Amino acid sequence: MKDKIRWGIVGPGSIANRFANAVKNVAGAEVTAVASRSADRAREFADKHNIPNAFASYEEMANSTAVDAVYIATPHPFHKPYAELFLKAKKHVLCEKPICVNAKEAIDITECAKQNNVFLMEAMWTRFLPAIEEAVRVAQSGEIGEIRGVRAEFCFYSSPSPTSRLYAPELAGGALLDVGVYCLNFVAAFLGNDPEEIRSIANVQNGADYQTDVLLKYQGGAIASISAAVNVSKPVVGYVYGTKGYIRVPHFFGATEFFVNTNNEERRVHKPYIGDGFEEQIEEACSCIRNGKTQSDKMPMSESIKIMEQMDAVRKQIQLVYPFEV
Repeated sequence: MKDKIRWGIVGPGSIANRFANAVKNVAGAEVTAVASRSADRAREFADKHNIPNAFASYEEMANSTAVDAVYIATPHPFHKPYAELFLKAKKHVLCEKPICVNAKEAIDITECAKQNNVFLMEAMWTRFLPAIEEAVRVAQSGEIGEIRGVRAEFCFYSSPSPTSRLYAPELAGGALLDVGVYCLNFVAAFLGNDPEEIRSIANVQNGADYQTDVLLKYQGGAIASISAAVNVSKPVVGYVYGTKGYIRVPHFFGATEFFVNTNNEERRVHKPYIGDGFEEQIEEACSCIRNGKTQSDKMPMSESIKIMEQMDAVRKQIQLVYPFEV
């Protein structure tokens, strides 16, 4: 069993900075390498975070003995090819959300991880936050009664631009894959992952969904609604509705607290996370790797695949196909 899991970062973008900072707060983990297609970008990132190895290609890092596991932080369409590259090199993989662009890709890399006997998990940090885990416990305790509905809204305004990743069809830009995935994960945490009906409506322009709303109906009658947008400002909030009350989770995707409302009274539950919130998922990945597990019990690939299947169903309804899928 390794004392420290040595991490390599695939793609030195903005989200990779959060990962590099978070690893510093996790005992038994360290970042030992970063790779980019640009030698200058890799070296700049390595110098910023005191990382000893900077590679000018992903293939070079995959063949290196300097890393045990990698965090993939590239744009969505590159998740599958880079995951396969490192899985085949016997490196464990933590891949930024969404795990892939569609369910078929997610199934393919799951099989690749299985064949190579290495760990694979989607970096859905929301599912590991203490506040979310406690909110699920409260909901399951019966305090708010039988759960009849869930609502999650993650919307923000970003000026439409042909140079923005958010609006680029060739990078699978748009609201659904970027922030809708958080909403669907929030719903799944409380209602499970097997909706019997999905209905969607969206504002699709220039090959990207600017705003997408989804209704999901579950066996037993519970209904969930999500709203995801990159062109409108809304409060980012999640609700869990029961027969005796409800739970309100402000800023649900990065929650540090939530509020339980029953009998016209509200109580606050404060559950902060470590550092910037990425630490808990890194701890989970490291624990799984040390114990020889190929998947997380908290966030197994079957869960990620089901979320991808839901997003595939939504995209079919709103007629959104990315150029590279044609």
